[in-house]
Amino acid sequence: MTTTQAPVTARPSASLVIGRDRAAGWEILMALRNQATAFAGGALVFPGGALEPADGATPDDPLHGYRMAAIRETFEEVGILYAKTPDGDWPTPGLLAELAPERARLVQGELDFPTLLARHSLRAAVEELTYFAHWITPPERPKRFDTRFFLAELPPGQDGVHDGSELVDSFWTTPAQVVAQGESGEHRVMRATEVNCRRLATYARCAEARADFERHPESVVTPSYIQIGGVRYLSVPARGNEGTLVLPAKVPAGNS
Repeated sequence: MTTTQAPVTARPSASLVIGRDRAAGWEILMALRNQATAFAGGALVFPGGALEPADGATPDDPLHGYRMAAIRETFEEVGILYAKTPDGDWPTPGLLAELAPERARLVQGELDFPTLLARHSLRAAVEELTYFAHWITPPERPKRFDTRFFLAELPPGQDGVHDGSELVDSFWTTPAQVVAQGESGEHRVMRATEVNCRRLATYARCAEARADFERHPESVVTPSYIQIGGVRYLSVPARGNEGTLVLPAKVPAGNS
């Protein structure tokens, strides 16, 4: 008799796509994960990670904890801080320089993010993050995430520097180039990253993408594996669940 093992609980997490406009079109910040990391080693990723209890929640915004996690992880991983002063101003270059050593303490677990913000009279600029996608890892995978993806424009006076540990490189590129690099094998690009970049590539500017997603929030995407002619594929609902995108599976059968 065979038994079906219950799916692993998907861990709540958040990722942030950071965009900046250029004359030839807009770019996003991509980072390269350390090959030695347990999850997505060597892959191109957006800054992000799992939620922590300190990220909190508010009754009027069910995504508040996800927004806070995206902001905290982005500062830890690439040094870009989505926070403002009580007057609504972005941090000055001088304040950002002061925060650099505290970023290291945050990464090492010696300091929590709410304390860092309070110490410098800053508040997380959650309003700058536009929610645009929600992915849940297929149930047959041994490590699963329930991830909200956000989009934000690069704060003035900031550019980003990867942490050199979890992330070993970072660079600006277009969403279409991320897709092309994954298809050519130049970089490992996970399916969620690829599909999100395919969608973002349809917009001419970051502000245009944000405005569209604010008007038309994304529904949850739960990919599934299917077999067609003995070949394994990943079936992904299209935006708004209008149709299906079928892509070759990057996880071989038997290694799910």
